[in-house]
Amino acid sequence: MTPTPLLRALLLGATLAACPLLPSAAPPKPAHDTATYRAWIDGMKRNDRGPFSGVRWYCKDGTDWPPKAYACASRGGGIQHGQWSAQTRELRARGWLVANVLALPPKEKVVLPADPVDAQAQLLIEKYLIAADDGWIFRRAQYYRGAVQEEDERQGAHDLLVALASRPDWIDGRWVMLRASARLLPHGRDEASMQKVRQTAASLADRDAGFQRLRAKIHNAPEAGDAASVREYAGHVKDADQRTRLEGLAADIDAVYRPRPLADDLAATARAVGSREPVLHQALADTGRAWSAAGTDVDRFGVTATLLASLRDLAPTVKSGTDRLQVIDLSLAAEAENLRLGSVLRDTMASASRQANLAVLRAGVQATYGTGLLGRRQVEALDTSLDSVKADEVDLATYRAALTDLARVPAWGTQTLRFHFGLAAAKLAEIEPKADLFVQDQVRGSPLLLFSQVLDGLTRDANRAAGVQHKVFGRDVGVGFTALNPGLARGTLVTRPDMKRLDAFRATSIYVLPETVAELTPVGGILTTGAGNPLSHVQLLARNLGIPNVAIDESVLGLLQPKDGKPVVFAVSPAGLVELADDGPQWNAVFGQAVASGGNEVFEADLGKLDLTRRGFISLDDLRATDSGRIVGPKAAKVGELRSRFPDHVVKGVAIPFGLYRQAVLERPYKSTGKTFFQWMVERFRALEALPANSPDAERASEALRAEIYDTILRTDPGPEFRDRLRAAMAKEFGAGFQGGVFVRSDTNVEDLPGFTGAGLNLTLPNVVGFEAVMKALASVWASPYTPRAWAWRQAHMRGPEHVYPAVLLMQTVPAEKSGVMITQDVDSGDRGVLSLAVNEGVGGAVEGQAAESLRVRTSDARVRLMAVATAPTRMVPQASGGVALLPATGAETLLQPAEIRALIDFAAQIPAQFPQHDANGGLAAADVEFAFVGGKLWLLQIRPFNESRQARGSQYLAGMDRALADPQQRRVNLKERPQ
Repeated sequence: MTPTPLLRALLLGATLAACPLLPSAAPPKPAHDTATYRAWIDGMKRNDRGPFSGVRWYCKDGTDWPPKAYACASRGGGIQHGQWSAQTRELRARGWLVANVLALPPKEKVVLPADPVDAQAQLLIEKYLIAADDGWIFRRAQYYRGAVQEEDERQGAHDLLVALASRPDWIDGRWVMLRASARLLPHGRDEASMQKVRQTAASLADRDAGFQRLRAKIHNAPEAGDAASVREYAGHVKDADQRTRLEGLAADIDAVYRPRPLADDLAATARAVGSREPVLHQALADTGRAWSAAGTDVDRFGVTATLLASLRDLAPTVKSGTDRLQVIDLSLAAEAENLRLGSVLRDTMASASRQANLAVLRAGVQATYGTGLLGRRQVEALDTSLDSVKADEVDLATYRAALTDLARVPAWGTQTLRFHFGLAAAKLAEIEPKADLFVQDQVRGSPLLLFSQVLDGLTRDANRAAGVQHKVFGRDVGVGFTALNPGLARGTLVTRPDMKRLDAFRATSIYVLPETVAELTPVGGILTTGAGNPLSHVQLLARNLGIPNVAIDESVLGLLQPKDGKPVVFAVSPAGLVELADDGPQWNAVFGQAVASGGNEVFEADLGKLDLTRRGFISLDDLRATDSGRIVGPKAAKVGELRSRFPDHVVKGVAIPFGLYRQAVLERPYKSTGKTFFQWMVERFRALEALPANSPDAERASEALRAEIYDTILRTDPGPEFRDRLRAAMAKEFGAGFQGGVFVRSDTNVEDLPGFTGAGLNLTLPNVVGFEAVMKALASVWASPYTPRAWAWRQAHMRGPEHVYPAVLLMQTVPAEKSGVMITQDVDSGDRGVLSLAVNEGVGGAVEGQAAESLRVRTSDARVRLMAVATAPTRMVPQASGGVALLPATGAETLLQPAEIRALIDFAAQIPAQFPQHDANGGLAAADVEFAFVGGKLWLLQIRPFNESRQARGSQYLAGMDRALADPQQRRVNLKERPQ
């Protein structure tokens, strides 16, 4: 018997702990690999005690005792529940917050941490796993007497929900998580829900493969008749336990589709809040009258949607956490009725008019907002789109444009869930892969399911009018794809890639990714379910090289997964049409034509321009654009030009030219070869080129050469004279005793070329503080062109690969509050009167593939078209001691403010005259600008030409896909008619 701290689990051990917690320090033992931890989870599923080692009494005086009658009677009372096993303790200490117990001792006060978001997210994902995976780690422990006390758990959940609902930051900014918490944590009477039905169906299908067909039906197209199908199936099942579970599922389906007495729920909530909340009370009364007056299912669907939106807006005005929980519970009841009505409407909308379908979509937007999956800014943008199709007849272009805007809704909703749950799901997926299904489960149990189905019908209708469809393995698909880069590729489809093995990705494969990551190596094609942004470095590389790339909705995954591991063709047209097809000989002529058309994939360094004799450190003030590729790379040269023209918007910097790299690294004797390092490199490159292309011998030799060059550069010490000269140059530029940070930026002679962008391939180290840290960073940056990723992207496209010369630019740190990328044209249409903007909070915004605020801004009047809000869950913030901290993003709906947008428009207007960018043919190109804002002031970080793949834009096959488009301005659409 040992006293324990009076801590009890509330939020997964991040707050009060129901089982004794380990100390906060790291576990004394080295960590096992994740395979071991996954094996522990599997063992808990089979263990009679699950994640527990025993049962204890936890008393209010802080002691715990073996299970015996009245153990806490003389100690102020207490509760009994399971005690974590040693494996559970280690998992929790490593950040996997499993085996959560919500029970609290009598009168224990709920205390919440400052930011319990990740802890709460893991709790909810665990509740999902318990429901969808037959109890998960509690599979057998649910029969372990005393381990979990249902009454205590229910009370603990209620107390937790009241505490969370009492917090202004949660009721305002975490509405979607609050509702998920109330849905997944039993805290009152149990309610049937589509989530529960779907999760139970998944659990039953895991136990019985024959149930998979019905499970898929329930997940993709649920309806009241599913209950009868489940009962019919149960009649043929011999296992009594499985039959009982199936009958329980059928009963839950019946309950979901039984018309809900919403008027009773409204009245009950009104009685509960009474006169304390007069505004809410009046709103509930008005909704009750509207519900009584609704004569059709469409009317009732609209009432539930409006109610959901109103409850979200009113919840922050309610004073007490208890009353707010009442509002949340009513919101869940309204959603359940909304989903039931949506299921009824789904089969009738095909025979309704286009106007009726659009009305359902408008109500769906309100319902989706009410559930927290959309923000007010997104709703306002969608209302504008819907208002454009309010007339009885519109032109086809307007109709298609409105539907294109509405097609962003499923992705927006999914990204909201990823913002709140993505990090927790990724963490738990390391030990339980089914955690990755949580977001998909939440999407399918939301108003987005009906919204997507109705939108799909209208989009097919619009595409038929225009003469086109997305095509997926012979099937026409109306929605689910958002084109990012055009291109044509053939390769093996990989739908479940190992994101921890990016080095294993191949240019001969087409990958379905959960997110676009900055470290991505060259691939044949990209389909990503996690919306990044089209202006990230990897997207710009993909666009430059003609790699087809689309964002997809979760709904499309089911069409792709059966083709996993099969050879496919992937085409994305310049107008955004998508085709996926089985590969075969019929495609050889198409790809022969594509290869013959040439393009901009091969480049080489301009050696005639190169000056390697300049071997002194150079102030940014002394550099101009004409120095690009001569003494420094385009980054330093063009930033120097920017500083000369806009001195108040560019920080100071010091450049380390190509010549100093040549002197410090390449001219040194190499081992005992009798050659300089450069001479040895030339010899090895020629030997590599003599091997058969793409052969195993060539791949092995290429990797060996890359690794040796990288390691040699990384170990290079430039010597004391170099160090003294650099120290003096930094003191002259930044001031004696400079204690601030600098970004150490790679700047090679083979990037931002007319035929190759090289965006983000080489290393930039942020906010390096201290001279010795700068010296260490310098070696890493010099070596970065020879990392596996940079080598892979560049090597297949470059002639004379020994002539890669990295300069380095040291720029003072800009402590950006927000940062991002601007392209001075619409990246989709090429319209030079529109700016494409992507921005995130903190430094490095948008360039790393984050889910960014994405805008199109018309320069003539600053009109903003919203493409996406920023949903990256973290932001990078410079630290005084050096480096950046990864902190939670605020989740603000709007990042760029009107004055900041105007500053970008004004700067963009000056680029053609003051700083023109040129394409491969010498023509005027759009500019690609990296920027930051601090206190509303614009800072310019980089400028380069915006390169696109001529091959992708000029492919005859891709052009043929777009030729089928009808002239949308010449066609009219009667919205009073049925979709065709």
